[in-house]
Amino acid sequence: MIKHLIFQIYAPLTSWGEPAVGEVRHSNAIPSRSALLGLVAAALGIRRKDKKLNIFNQHYQFAIRTFRAKSSWFSDYQTVQVPKTNKKSSLYTRFDEICRSPNELETLLSQREYYNDIYYQIVMTETAGAPYCAEQIRQALLTPVFPLYIGRKNSPLALPLSPVVYKGKLCDAFICADNHYQQYNQHDPVINNLLNSVADEYYWEHKDQYADFEVIKIQCRQDQPINRNHWHFRPRLQYSGYLRRSE
Repeated sequence: MIKHLIFQIYAPLTSWGEPAVGEVRHSNAIPSRSALLGLVAAALGIRRKDKKLNIFNQHYQFAIRTFRAKSSWFSDYQTVQVPKTNKKSSLYTRFDEICRSPNELETLLSQREYYNDIYYQIVMTETAGAPYCAEQIRQALLTPVFPLYIGRKNSPLALPLSPVVYKGKLCDAFICADNHYQQYNQHDPVINNLLNSVADEYYWEHKDQYADFEVIKIQCRQDQPINRNHWHFRPRLQYSGYLRRSE
């Protein structure tokens, strides 16, 4: 039987950054693969410069159910001081930049997008040769090594991840998730309100899972990490559609 790790994600603010072009950093409503891998790696205590991270990122599959019918979108502005362009000098760190004379600094504006009140149910599936099993990751999500946040450091978790291990088909894993978190959050009116909203669309990343879903859309996302030190990512396909219930 295929082994899955199920967990929930909820935060007042979420920002799943898309590739940045210019001054605007857009957010997708759906977590990127790199963000979910980063969340789990942080819980396990894998540092960004650890060579194990590149191996870790090549494994596991994620499927997502998103509850966003009651969500809203907004943006804010951030300012950052940077030195004026000077080809005769080299700056190697951020400390070098801000230590310049005030007359040599200028202010840049950038725009960030956020969603609020989106609740997610995540199904993480082991792949062959995965360095950590579902039980190990479950324990790490219960007692994470590093602080966990949702896309940005200003977006901390507002609910425990409450991870559970499930063996079976992916479609049944989502049914298990729905039953488990309905009971887990039964005394929380805010989350109950989200769980009772329309959430018929599911997202997954492997074509072999077609049997569990009816495909309605295929998108290309540039979020598969291939080298964390150099911030290199490659594209992958993201499928979305409706769940086919087991007989």
